[in-house]
Amino acid sequence: MNVLPAAWRKQRVAVLLAAAVLLVFALLLPDIRLTRPVAQVVVVLDVSQSMNTLDCRLDHTLAAVSRLACVKDALAEALREMPCGSQVAWGVFTGNQTFVLATPVEVCSHRSDLLDSLAQLDWRVSWEAGSRIGGALVSALRVLPLVPHAPDQVPGLVFITDGHEAPPVALRNRRRFEDYLGKVQGVIVGVGGDALTPIPKYDMDGKYLGEWEVDDVPQMDMGGQRALSSVPGEKMVGEEDEVASGTEHLSSLKETYLQLLAGETNLEYRRLTRRADMVAALQSPVLRRSLSIDTDLRWIPAVAALLLLLLA
Repeated sequence: MNVLPAAWRKQRVAVLLAAAVLLVFALLLPDIRLTRPVAQVVVVLDVSQSMNTLDCRLDHTLAAVSRLACVKDALAEALREMPCGSQVAWGVFTGNQTFVLATPVEVCSHRSDLLDSLAQLDWRVSWEAGSRIGGALVSALRVLPLVPHAPDQVPGLVFITDGHEAPPVALRNRRRFEDYLGKVQGVIVGVGGDALTPIPKYDMDGKYLGEWEVDDVPQMDMGGQRALSSVPGEKMVGEEDEVASGTEHLSSLKETYLQLLAGETNLEYRRLTRRADMVAALQSPVLRRSLSIDTDLRWIPAVAALLLLLLA
């Protein structure tokens, strides 16, 4: 009668010893370098003054905040949702130029640094008051292949803007993208409301100075104008009707324009209305790259030890 309990006790001790060995192995196991698909992305933010417009309501909240505040809130959420091994860097644009602030870094080991640097990005880092969305997008497509990367693994682009140019670029002055097609993959994210809304004006200390007025902002692209014909009523060849709207001091999301740019550059387009939209944008399949990264596999022996303890 005592043989079976004794055998059971021996088996239980053996199981507990095996669990202890697995726990020690889990503690001592170093990260192992594996190649797997993860997001590697440079997130480029529009920091022009129209991004201060108070018309953004993430997840349909009642209180409107600035577009840039919405973007930073959603990016912080997206960072928390990204799996370890993913790599992110910040960039900004204003005028015609995109500036990448750093090379992409792993999100789990650098999350605090990424969040701290994100919090510092606002209109005060800009070097021009306005923006040329098409020119800045060309700049981003030109710069990203220069960011250090593995062979044939150019980082993906997430380009975030309201699409507002003041004034809108005349058709003949729009940038062309033929030289950059296929070199960079990514997503254009549009932010802002549909209704024209005043743009707040601040000084460099963040003091509110009122709103931009009609005389503060160019209302049409004078570079798009051609000389008039000497014959009354006759148009020159290629002349366009560039009519000032008188509303360029007001701002709204220029979604049709951003969708046009996305189509011309073979990028995806998404609109930011919920935090989940940014999470989805940063985890888009077009941003994934096969990278050799340090992978934590300690959970495998730890789970095996737990199962043995439950069995014991």
